[in-house]
Amino acid sequence: MSDEDLLGYVLDLLPPEERAAVETRLSLAPELAARLDRVRRSLSPLLAVAATERDNPPEPPPGLAVRAIARVAQHVVACEPRPAQPEPREPAAIALLRDFAARAPGELEFGSGTRAKVPGASRPAPPVSDGPEPAPGRRLRIEIAVAAGIAFLAFGLVTSGIAKARQQQRVYACQNGLRTLHTGLSGYADSDPQGRYPQIDPTATADTFAASLGEQGHLPAGYRPGCPTADAFVAYTYTLGFREPDGRLLGLRRPDAACPEGTEHDTMPISADFPTALAAPGGGPVSPHTGCMNVLFVGGNVRTTTSPFVGPNGDDIYRNAFGQVGAGANRSDAVLGRPGDRP
Repeated sequence: MSDEDLLGYVLDLLPPEERAAVETRLSLAPELAARLDRVRRSLSPLLAVAATERDNPPEPPPGLAVRAIARVAQHVVACEPRPAQPEPREPAAIALLRDFAARAPGELEFGSGTRAKVPGASRPAPPVSDGPEPAPGRRLRIEIAVAAGIAFLAFGLVTSGIAKARQQQRVYACQNGLRTLHTGLSGYADSDPQGRYPQIDPTATADTFAASLGEQGHLPAGYRPGCPTADAFVAYTYTLGFREPDGRLLGLRRPDAACPEGTEHDTMPISADFPTALAAPGGGPVSPHTGCMNVLFVGGNVRTTTSPFVGPNGDDIYRNAFGQVGAGANRSDAVLGRPGDRP
């Protein structure tokens, strides 16, 4: 494994599948883990600065863009090669008159005003001219304007690329947080006699599921079950469960081969960050990912989507079959509740 892969792993720049491959290799190769420690130690100053800037992004100095564009334009004018300036041309009209005066007359004029051509004589055609060249000062201003336009375009492209990279990094960080949450949920289901995930009590709110995981030690120390890129910590959404025909409230259960087909499956959403502003069923926190949201499914998959219609039957995962924020109308009716929502 190359140092570039380890560097990408330390800086959290790898896609999820490549990051998982690196973690597998690290668990199997102690010498690779030692190399990773050396890379992490060598990058410790950079990582510290990156962590500080992630929490408090620095503001660029005033006038930085204008100064950078001016420096680029100055460099282009001073260093870029320019073709030699041609000698100034004589105006086309003067050249025509000069040439006409130097030639022998091509016509004879008689007293009556009648003109006759001299045999073999012909009037010369005017020379071809592209017009006067622009003055040196004007040419310099044109070059500066072109250089400034190129610099503005490059600055816009770089700024847009940085913003997209930061947005993608926030999405990956949230996805990793949901995968860690799935590990804790799986541990809870393993310890439950019926293999069920934490169930929200009818009088409790959706965000209380984390307490059950923390009390039994299924979450890592210091882990907070909420999107790490949100401005203020808000717990992940969580399943509100579903109602049985007799009205009993039940939570989701881990899929089991012994269960009847269609009763439990991996495609049931169990948690997510927050709905987008367009998908939100009412007032409350919305996704920090600018139009998309990360959804965790029972099988452990995390999907980035812009639509709330990703339930097992294509239903809205933030409202039940009755269009309400509450427990699902049946086992296949997925409903995720935000902090404060009740079954």
